[in-house]
Amino acid sequence: MLQEGEAEAELQRLARELQEANEEKLQAARYGLAVLEESAALKQRYAELEGEHEALRQELQQLKEALADSVSSHKRAAADGESREETLLRETASREAALAERIEELQAELRQARVTLANAQAEGDRLAALSAQLKKEGERLEAEKAQLRDELREYKVRELRQLQDSSELEEENISLQKQVSVLKENQVRS
Repeated sequence: MLQEGEAEAELQRLARELQEANEEKLQAARYGLAVLEESAALKQRYAELEGEHEALRQELQQLKEALADSVSSHKRAAADGESREETLLRETASREAALAERIEELQAELRQARVTLANAQAEGDRLAALSAQLKKEGERLEAEKAQLRDELREYKVRELRQLQDSSELEEENISLQKQVSVLKENQVRS
């Protein structure tokens, strides 16, 4: 059984631990919110990159189709059209190379975005588990604190009873001393 001073010190320690646990829980919640916001931004960027990738793929397809049409038309053209066809071919090839390079860049960005998003989701899961653990620890500290309060209250009640018993014994002792004194006086007179 804890003494009064020990119980009060334990209560203070538990209160400090509970406050620290609550602060850690709040910090984890703030960090978790930041992770969720970053995750949402990454998802938005991922969608934008996929949209741009699709648009470029369609543009490249259209260019290939236009090139095929142009080649077909120029084959039927006169000799003076050969120079223009060669120019168009060079321009188209250059545009295709640029588009292919951009598509590779977008694919690399998409892969990186997937990795970052997965990391953010894993961090969110970790923070959720940490928050649950901190909540459980806080509940345990609250229960222990309540138990110590009950013990302290019981200790004070018992101490009060002991004081009352001591006071009654003191009064009884004084009464007995008076009786002894009276008896001694009576013996002397006799």
